[in-house]
Amino acid sequence: MKIRTIAVLVAIAVLISCKTVSSTLYNNNVSSAQKSPKSEKSPSKPAEIAVKLNSDKSEQPGGALSPKWQHGIIDTTAGADYLTGNERDVIIEINMVRTDPAAYARHYLEPLKSFYRGSLFQYPGEIAISTSEGVRALEECVKVLKSSRPSSSVSPKKGLTLAARDHAKDQARTGATGHAGSDGSTITARINRYGKWNISVGENIDYGNSEARRIITALLIDDGIPSRGHRKNLLEAGYSFVGVAVGPHKIYEKMCVIDFAGSYE
Repeated sequence: MKIRTIAVLVAIAVLISCKTVSSTLYNNNVSSAQKSPKSEKSPSKPAEIAVKLNSDKSEQPGGALSPKWQHGIIDTTAGADYLTGNERDVIIEINMVRTDPAAYARHYLEPLKSFYRGSLFQYPGEIAISTSEGVRALEECVKVLKSSRPSSSVSPKKGLTLAARDHAKDQARTGATGHAGSDGSTITARINRYGKWNISVGENIDYGNSEARRIITALLIDDGIPSRGHRKNLLEAGYSFVGVAVGPHKIYEKMCVIDFAGSYE
């Protein structure tokens, strides 16, 4: 069995990217990043691929799985022609988590338990991946989601999307990770280039995935991240708006930046 280890990389992610972003009012949000190693091109080496936690988009309409997943509820991207298809899918996936976290846990997280063997996760047909916490992180995530109150959907804002794209383009060029831009910019500085945020703000970054469900599921499980900062941002009821950028990365091949705000004008 071929196995790869990501524990060291996860530890690095904690060191470089978990920090608190202050709100203008009272709500402080942890912003953090998740990453998976870049794919190896050489056929003589194990392929270093992102965790495929559940890429299956059910054939059933969302509303058949949860009454809260009606198209008009989870798809808030109408008129946002600046978004790519992947970016729209990420927003829809976020809204599925927010509007019915328990259903999301049942349909998309619990089935993954059978793919764990101790600390190893192996999606069918994929290379086994060494995790930091094994199935415990998944089980803890399922428990939290099942007890979480539903919150409202988030809607895209062009300014937040442009801020996310600035950071994604910067790291595509530099190969850097984390929330600091190569020009020294912070999350709030980038967001304020295109508007003004208020109430609360946060940022999640995933490295190594390009498909929406893989991005969001990995951020929810938050393996190896003690604060579970990604999950908290995804569930934060104080957020109303979101910007998403999915693009290439110099080291990890793919990345996704998600910027949240409670208010944005």
